[in-house]
Amino acid sequence: MAESRARAWLRRQLEAHLTSLGYSCARTKRAGSPVSEIVRVSPVRGRIVYGETVLHEDLQRPGCHERLLFFSQRRTRHRSSILFFIGVAEADEPELAALLQRLDIRSNLRGGHVHVVPIAMPARVRR
Repeated sequence: MAESRARAWLRRQLEAHLTSLGYSCARTKRAGSPVSEIVRVSPVRGRIVYGETVLHEDLQRPGCHERLLFFSQRRTRHRSSILFFIGVAEADEPELAALLQRLDIRSNLRGGHVHVVPIAMPARVRR
């Protein structure tokens, strides 16, 4: 139960962050390939962004690794990278950064479109 409350908190905070950046329109979900947890579109520019939340337990799960790789490699029709935001608890940010480097999602040369958003967890949801 605590895991679902923590994920809900991360999701709400990540959605608020994306809204503050101007990505306020929710995009309809498509069938088929994996669907991102959060899909937003900028109403002004029409640019799409993806958002995922990662809990401490997810850092060891191969399914989470596959989702992070999949959404970090998505491209538009014109072959430009789609911005990808990852919401994570502040305490887990260093572990996520190490995981992204190990998976070759972010390094000194690549991964500029992948943004880690550290989120402060409220006391009642912390692990």
